[in-house]
This record gives sequence, C-alpha cells and structure tokens, in this order.
Amino acid sequence: MLFEVKDLAGDTGAIAAILRALDANAKVTGDVAAGQIDVSAQLTSGQVISALQAAGYQASRVSEPRQIHVSGGSTCCGNCS
Repeated sequence: MLFEVKDLAGDTGAIAAILRALDANAKVTGDVAAGQIDVSAQLTSGQVISALQAAGYQASRVSEPRQIHVSGGSTCCGNCS
C-alpha cells in the first residue's frame, strides 16, 4: 500500500517502528523526495493511517498505479474483451 506522508524527512525507520507495534512483520520503504512510503503489512489502510496520525504524521492513501496490460502475459487480468 502506498501512502503520502507530509513532512516525511527520512523518518521511515520511526514509521516502521510504529507499524511494527501493530504487525511485527511490517515492511516500510520510503521515497523521501516524493514524501511517500510503501507499506507491506497485515494492516488495513485505515489502521496504517490511524497509527501514523496518532504519532503526529499526516498521512493519506495514494492510489496504486495500474499495471499495464500485456496480452497473454502475467499481468493479464482476463477482463478485456
């Protein structure tokens, strides 16, 4: 899940610690320049946002980019006509 975090300033380690309190296996990678974090965890986006807001971060979910359809490839969802 991709999130935008206002004033991220390289705090991905602190954010990872916050989320690991809820899911010990949570993984967080950050793009400080873009102000975004990518979270892989057994948490809902609402839980991630709530935890970050409780810690003083302003966070919102960013829509995931859609995969480009490759006919017959592994990204085929089967919904094309």
